[in-house]
Amino acid sequence: MKNMAEDNIPENKYYSAIAYKLKWAKWLMIVFLVAFIFIGMILNSDELNFAGFGYILEYVNRQTSNKIVKTEYQIETDEGYSVRYYKSNIAVLRKSRIDIYDINGKKNFSSKLSYSSPVLKTSDKYILAYDSGTNKMEIFNSFSRLYEYKNDRPVYSAVITDKGNVAYVTEAEEKGYNSAVYVMNSKFKMIYRCMFEKDYIMSADIDDKAERLVVAGFSARDGDYMSRIILYETKSTEPKKKIEISGEQPYIVKLNENGIFAIFENSFRVYNSDGDGILNYDFDYRTIQAMSLTEKLSAVVLNEKTLGIDNRILIFDGLGNIIYDYVLSAEVIDIRFSSDCRFLYFLTRAGLYKIDTEQKTFELMTNEYDETMDCIVYANAKNIFLSGVLKINIIEIETDK
Repeated sequence: MKNMAEDNIPENKYYSAIAYKLKWAKWLMIVFLVAFIFIGMILNSDELNFAGFGYILEYVNRQTSNKIVKTEYQIETDEGYSVRYYKSNIAVLRKSRIDIYDINGKKNFSSKLSYSSPVLKTSDKYILAYDSGTNKMEIFNSFSRLYEYKNDRPVYSAVITDKGNVAYVTEAEEKGYNSAVYVMNSKFKMIYRCMFEKDYIMSADIDDKAERLVVAGFSARDGDYMSRIILYETKSTEPKKKIEISGEQPYIVKLNENGIFAIFENSFRVYNSDGDGILNYDFDYRTIQAMSLTEKLSAVVLNEKTLGIDNRILIFDGLGNIIYDYVLSAEVIDIRFSSDCRFLYFLTRAGLYKIDTEQKTFELMTNEYDETMDCIVYANAKNIFLSGVLKINIIEIETDK
């Protein structure tokens, strides 16, 4: 059958009328939308800023490669750089900028900075960067800056949880106080603060729900250190527990599943969730070589007071038990738990080793990596990421089939 030419198709007045009405409805909708946006901009001009736009972007992340095809790639570093793993990316913070690479070395994001003492922290949600001792602190995702700290008071330390809550140590706004700790939620809104008249706060930690806060600081009393660990519940303005330790300065506190880990200059301490002490391990004036604190386990490496280069590796659980104690005739450069805390990896000049925290076994993983590697960035069930001068090395973990 011969097709009818389009020009010869008779006009249907019914459908033509519908098309005409739809055309006008479309234009009226466009005019209404433009007017709505214009009026909204006028009425909410104070809310239209980069922070608001950043909030829109906070759940958006650049699609990155999850398949590793390289075992080594170049990164840009300086003398004060820091490297962290973030959502199948490698974040590198240095004094002049932050760079975010995918796991095969492709640079996906870069932002200029001006830091003197850069510190980098990552969580499942965000990247936290700050310049210790100055008033510079920023939060990023994999391709955008979401938050910039705007205050004259310096940030001395900060932590970020997997849900995006932040606790940071700074100077107090009010006169008569030495230090303050502020807590922000994942929307970068201030939800809690505590101030201290005499204590200089060294460390603070917040749980993932921003319900528990612990701080550690010190003051001077009778010519010696008087240190305090203070436990808070953020629903209350009053401390839940105050713990005093004389004669040594605190280094770091960490909330765990059962309570608190605390490292001092001459001891490792564990407290339960009520703040009651359950372990006080004395270092006996051995110096700390390395440490790693998580919500499940903590590890400390001590320099033994011997003629050789002997390091003692200690692993503690949240109940105050020493679950591993071993003296190694080598200098430990860095340590890190695997993401599930099943293994503790440690790096020496002779090789990369692992301790099975369940089986209590110890073995050499490999010594085939670049000699400049001095940091264990991240370890999961499949790969271990090492960093060194200008390089990332990726080591595949062999699993039993």
